[in-house]
Amino acid sequence: MAFFCPYISVNSNYLIKGSLLAATLAVTTATAAAGEISTLRQSVDYALSNNRMLAANAQSVEQASAGIADATGRLLPRVDLSTGVARSNAPGDYFGMKLNQRSITAADFNPAVMNNPGYINNYQSRVGVTMPLYQGGALWAGRKLAEHRAEASLYGHSFMRQQVVFQVISAYARVRQSQAQITAMQRAVTAADKRYRDTQEMQKRGMLIMSDVMDANVHQLRTTLKLEEAKNSFASSKEMLERVMGLNGDVTLNTEEDPQLKMPVLALQEAINHGLANRPDLKAVEEQYLASSAAVDQSRASFLPHVNLVAAQEWNASTFGVKNRNTMVGATVSMNIFAGGSDRAKHRAAQAESVSLEYKSADMKQQIHNEIGQAWRQLAESRLRYESESEALKQSEESLRIKSLRFEQGLAKTSDLLDAQVQADSARVAAIRAKYDLTVAEAALLLATGTLDEGVIQ
Repeated sequence: MAFFCPYISVNSNYLIKGSLLAATLAVTTATAAAGEISTLRQSVDYALSNNRMLAANAQSVEQASAGIADATGRLLPRVDLSTGVARSNAPGDYFGMKLNQRSITAADFNPAVMNNPGYINNYQSRVGVTMPLYQGGALWAGRKLAEHRAEASLYGHSFMRQQVVFQVISAYARVRQSQAQITAMQRAVTAADKRYRDTQEMQKRGMLIMSDVMDANVHQLRTTLKLEEAKNSFASSKEMLERVMGLNGDVTLNTEEDPQLKMPVLALQEAINHGLANRPDLKAVEEQYLASSAAVDQSRASFLPHVNLVAAQEWNASTFGVKNRNTMVGATVSMNIFAGGSDRAKHRAAQAESVSLEYKSADMKQQIHNEIGQAWRQLAESRLRYESESEALKQSEESLRIKSLRFEQGLAKTSDLLDAQVQADSARVAAIRAKYDLTVAEAALLLATGTLDEGVIQ
């Protein structure tokens, strides 16, 4: 199965990391500092700086970046410094310490002394250097593995930022929708109250019967209930928006501006090509695949020789101090001959993960294709619905006006008037919903193509 992905250098990794983390962790708006957020752009900026899950994910990016430094450090010499003291009366230790302290004398070769030398103190300070010359390619493969994992983490964080932007836009749109519905239902309740009073007066004058008054009362009660539902919906939507933004009570949220997005005009195939080229989550999987290939190389190194240079310098004395220097330089060669099959098992596991990620990448491309197609069609449907519902609202309001005039002239029944009122109220609510559904559909298509950020907000 063919698989292609452009390689990204460590330098670009740090560049991407710097821009992403700066956008995520250092976004500060003037309005937030003033203690009030009133626009969608301000809400998004605040969320990118304060969303808790996004902040937690930023630490995963930092962990992955630290992995590069760790892998790079393993390629460099290791220097260890130690100091300590030992006291022994073992003959072998005694003569060894004496020799290292360069203090042995002819009297020390007396058999009585050699067999029962007494105690000796040895203060030893040591500097050791180990330099890996060849590890079968494991260290370089480990560095590539760390780089690609860091890249994958960055791309994953980028996609999570886009998801947060989408969540804020969606929640903000629902808050504005609920606010508009409250206003519409307040008008409807006012109208229903008036209808009820008018029917009562007309019933008293003998122009209507009691059932007309009952119908008007039922309409009034149902309209009042819908107003309460709209208020509850507003409270829930605002709570959701506050949670996505990560509000901590340090600012006041006033959703006063209607959301507007900059939407590019894209044909379906253009949108699909855009998504395949820009989706950060797809790039993250491709980087994971490259990391798995490096892991295969790293596991293969277990079957090759490992060569290290070693050097040490130590000082030994009967009292604390840097005296009697001894130096050692050498090389070690080791090779795994048999480890019970564990190394071969690790190699097989790394190969299986690489194949798995190759399949996953191909499947994600198909998933992105489907997601963009669905989002593109949903946006077209939302635009048509908004136009249709807007026109339906105009028609229902005109119908209500005509029937109201006919009712006042005694040419229409109360039930006809109430039906027209209900239809107008429903059309108004549907038009409001269609308006904000269109905004959410626009954001969904931008998210599907991997181009949703704070810059798309007008």
